[in-house]
Amino acid sequence: MQIRKKWLGAALAAALSAGTAQAGDLGEILRRKGVITEAELEQAREEEKKQNPTTQLPKWLDSISLFGDLRTRHEGFYAQDLNARNRFRLRARLGLTANVSDEVGATVRLASGNPDDPISTNQSFERAFTRKPINLDQAYLTLKPGKTLGLDPGWVTVTGGKFGVNAYRVSELIWDDDLSPEGATETVNLVEQRQGFLRGLKVNAFQWIVDELAAAGDPWMGGGQLVADTAFSDTTKWTLAFADYHYENLNGVARKFLSQNTTDSKDPTKSNANSSFNSQLANSNSLVRDANKNILGYRSRFNVIHGATELNSADPVGLGIPAGVFSDLAYNTQADGRNVGFYIGAGIGKAGKDWYHNSLKNVGDWGMSYTYARVEKDAVPSLFSFSDLDYVQKKATQKGSTNVSAHMVRLDYVLLPNLQLTAKAHLIDALDRKASNASLNGNPTLVRTQLDAVLKF
Repeated sequence: MQIRKKWLGAALAAALSAGTAQAGDLGEILRRKGVITEAELEQAREEEKKQNPTTQLPKWLDSISLFGDLRTRHEGFYAQDLNARNRFRLRARLGLTANVSDEVGATVRLASGNPDDPISTNQSFERAFTRKPINLDQAYLTLKPGKTLGLDPGWVTVTGGKFGVNAYRVSELIWDDDLSPEGATETVNLVEQRQGFLRGLKVNAFQWIVDELAAAGDPWMGGGQLVADTAFSDTTKWTLAFADYHYENLNGVARKFLSQNTTDSKDPTKSNANSSFNSQLANSNSLVRDANKNILGYRSRFNVIHGATELNSADPVGLGIPAGVFSDLAYNTQADGRNVGFYIGAGIGKAGKDWYHNSLKNVGDWGMSYTYARVEKDAVPSLFSFSDLDYVQKKATQKGSTNVSAHMVRLDYVLLPNLQLTAKAHLIDALDRKASNASLNGNPTLVRTQLDAVLKF
């Protein structure tokens, strides 16, 4: 009997080597049948641990989390006298965040798209199956000083590097969702509570570097924003924000990147090809040109006063369905005219807020929204605003999201876990045809449709 138990003990050790779950099941079966004792089972397990110690992963891996998403899109362009255009596109983004402590972390994200386009990470299906580029989309440090400096945790956050836009807004009137500015931002939380009318109050500050010019002043943007979260009740909440965004030396950006040619320094009557010209930049602002039609700069400077608000209710009509209204307003104090832009809309569904994006969570959740946009030519720098409002005609295109009006309808549905389907339609018109260098003749409405499938992970 003793020999048999030793043989079974060896078999158990072999099973332990084969796999933890299998060994555990076999050991328990042998113990219950009385073939081996509890002591012999524990002895076999201890011997296996000594012979095959469990591999310990480095503790720093616990601080890292991965995130990303993949979106496929069918997009159509339809208008009177315009050849219907259909294209398929994808957007792929993958990132990781390392929170090495409660006070400091780092995030890096890669994304698809043309590296020369700051407001789109879309990649069209084209160029005979050639490889698609992947770019460094974000890379930034996040500092949340706490007990080390004797501060309350979460009271202040400092971000530096290349990051997503973290200003409060309810649309893409001023900045496209894909824009990743560079520089620094700070957030100070002044009030954060669950009771009372004022639920939250914070200040955002921005110092963004647009470009570096050796022979002139560097283009940059500096601004500040005050955001207040209020509640009329636990089911009805109102957010209001006010901001001022000031751009400096943007004429250097226009001269460097928007002009196809530059005036010859030795002969002002001649032009040379501009090696820095970027055809991917979307500009629909007013420009100043020289006698050779080369760009000298913008007709106006940009200091944008911004107001944003949304009012949400968990059950406004008694059907158990959340709904709300929202609006963004921009006013450029540095332009003499054509300097106002706004988005206004309403939404209903399971998102509960941020109806413009309708970000849903659970299978079966749905949401729909309507947005009306009207953005005059010099209201905001079109280099950085919404990329999907280009106005296209048969003979000309206005590339940029100013000097347009648009009706936008959106419908979202979560079909499977983390898989959201979206259908959008944008009906776009040009506001001032004479103000555009594209010489837009007539003004037929452009219908731009988008069908998306987005998987988040």
